[in-house]
This record gives sequence, C-alpha cells and structure tokens, in this order.
Amino acid sequence: MDGKVDAQPLYLSNVKIPGQGVHPVLYVATEHGSLYAFDANNRLGLWNVSLMGPGESTSDSRGCDEAINPEIGITATPVIDRTQGPHGAIYVVAMSRDTAGNYFQRLQALDVTCGAELFGGPNNITASYPCAGDNSSGGSVVFDRKQYQRSSGVAFAERGRLYDLGLPL
Repeated sequence: MDGKVDAQPLYLSNVKIPGQGVHPVLYVATEHGSLYAFDANNRLGLWNVSLMGPGESTSDSRGCDEAINPEIGITATPVIDRTQGPHGAIYVVAMSRDTAGNYFQRLQALDVTCGAELFGGPNNITASYPCAGDNSSGGSVVFDRKQYQRSSGVAFAERGRLYDLGLPL
C-alpha cells in the first residue's frame, strides 16, 4: 500500500469481482488517498483507486504534529451499503489540496466490485451552522475544509442518510 492506514479496514464476504470471480474482500484506505480491495484469504490485490482529483495531492499535517502526520488523505473509516448501486457502495471521505493551496474534502461513493465512482460524485463537503465563532460568516460558522480533518467514521443513520462527525453529508 502507498501510505499509513488510520481508518479501520472493512470486510465483505462473497463479492463478485468482474473477471476475477467471487472473493471475501478486505477494503483498506490510506492517508495517501487510496482505497484498496484485497482478497481476505490470500491478500491478493483485486483493485485500487486514488481519490485525489487531477493535479491534487494529499493534505499536509496542517502544522499539527500530534495529528495525522505526514499527510492527510483518508482518515475516517468508510462505510459500506450493499443495497446501493448495482453491486453495493463504499462511501469514503478524502482530503486533498491543489497546487494553488486550495483544500478539498469530498464524499465519494464507489462500487464495491471495482472502485468505480457512483452517483455522479465525488461531492465536495460543505456545511454551516447558525452561530458566531471562529470562521463565522453572516451569522453562521462555516465548515473550513483545510481546518477540520475526519477522525471518526462515516455512518448510516435514519433512512439511509450518511453522517460524519455528527453532520449530515
């Protein structure tokens, strides 16, 4: 793999991988912004994808040596929903930056059988909450993509909505 693993690996049994048969699959995300699918029995690599956009790299540690270091890519544990898409979907949040210094956090839904993007994504994460404080604008605190890194997991709750750090995505 190409980077440090902070997110918990996920497992699915009986996944039909195109052209490769049925496998028990272990999904592993790295801080280098990659998602890997391995056969859980023999560690054979089935597929992998980078979740960085064109011309982007992972985020730096943002000057916090106690945090995720030396790079921030995929930190939060993804979540899998076998009922979504044609074969099931794995939802992943990845952090990146471009050469101009813009930071991005995107929610991506990928096909569990091949890593292909689903549902027209990826989607940039944005959020605001009505109150005053750091990074407030017009009476709301605005989510700062370069400031906040995902350290918890993405989860499903009430009627299939995705949540991360308590915020609906």
